[in-house]
Amino acid sequence: MRGVVACGLVLVLACACGGAQPSFEEAARFLRDDGAVLSRLSLPGKAVALTRDTAGCPAGAARSVYTLTGDLPQDSSGKAPAAVTTILASEFHRMGYQEGESPNERFGVNVSVLKKESLGIVFTVAVRAERPNVEITGTTACAS
Repeated sequence: MRGVVACGLVLVLACACGGAQPSFEEAARFLRDDGAVLSRLSLPGKAVALTRDTAGCPAGAARSVYTLTGDLPQDSSGKAPAAVTTILASEFHRMGYQEGESPNERFGVNVSVLKKESLGIVFTVAVRAERPNVEITGTTACAS
C-alpha cells in the first residue's frame, strides 16, 4: 500500500511542477532563439533588438522583448506581402506557435498574434502599407 501512495505522491508532484512558469532566463532564451530564426528574413532596412523590460511587471520581475522591423522587398508583381506572410507563418508553425486571437484588419494594418503558451511567449506581427512595412514584437510573460 505504501508503494501505491508513494507512486501517487510522485505523480502529483510531477504534475504540479509541470504547470510552473518558466524562469525569466529560460523564457528569454527561447525568445532570443526564436527571434534569431525570424531575423534571417531578408527585409530591406531591417532592425532587430532584444531588450529587458520591467514596465507593468511586479517588483523584482521583468519580461524580455524582441523587436524586428523592416520593409517589404520591392517587386512589381505586388506579391511581396503575401510571400513574407507565408514565410512567417511557416516559421512560426515550425517553432511550435499557435495562432491566438487576432484583431481584424484596421486602417490598412494586418495583425497576427501567435503564442507559445508553455513558455508565456507572445508574438505580434503587423504588416502594413506604411514604413516600416513589417513589425514583429515578441514578449515573454513577467518572471523573476
